[in-house]
Amino acid sequence: MPERPPDPTLEASTNRWMRWGLILMVIMVLAFPIYRLAEPGRRADAAEDRITELAEQGEQLFELTCSGCHGPEGSGGGTAPTLNSKEFLQSAVDDQIESLIATGVPGTQMSPYSLNFGGPFTQEQIVGLTTYLRSLEAEAPSVPDWQTSGQAGEAAPPTTLPEESQEPEATVIEQGSEVFAANCAACHGTDLSGQVGPALNAGSSAVATPDEDLIAVITDGQGAMPGFRSSLTPEQIEAAVMFIRSVQD
Repeated sequence: MPERPPDPTLEASTNRWMRWGLILMVIMVLAFPIYRLAEPGRRADAAEDRITELAEQGEQLFELTCSGCHGPEGSGGGTAPTLNSKEFLQSAVDDQIESLIATGVPGTQMSPYSLNFGGPFTQEQIVGLTTYLRSLEAEAPSVPDWQTSGQAGEAAPPTTLPEESQEPEATVIEQGSEVFAANCAACHGTDLSGQVGPALNAGSSAVATPDEDLIAVITDGQGAMPGFRSSLTPEQIEAAVMFIRSVQD
């Protein structure tokens, strides 16, 4: 078969495409490490922007829905805890705050706010509220009595119980049930079967825990659980333990 004569036009076209292909390959090789270097920063910026967006949404919801009880910026109100306190924000993880908002606190004016429990908020709105509260932590004031305080630094006087010896046991247990509903049920469940916190009912390990140990945990806290020394009297704490024992029996 005779050899095809050279075609200068075809050869020039082939060389041109090869040069462009080489240029594109060099661009891709150079672009990949640049992308590797830039992408983590872009993702971090996107995450930060998302947190800012959620916090702004949560702030608006808080002012409209929550500030009437919890005060402006969570600074405390006459009927609700101080949520911008260092003690609260350091002791509660985000999942706990979301759970409190979603399901409410039985026995108090804090009703459920999740759509799943008959409330007005979507899960994203609850996350927004939690993100907003978490944004307050950096400059949160110390309010040890955050559960009962009014405006930051102004403590509401606790309701005291009569001495146990002056009240029938059934009355003290009833008072203990009210203390438990207002302060403990949101984490340990209204039936003591556990929720965010461990179970305290008849089938739990708390049955074997001595009364004095339960009193110490409620008073001083343990792990993620805050202490109630500043918000409950010793009589109220003892009444709560008596109520727990009555459920365990």
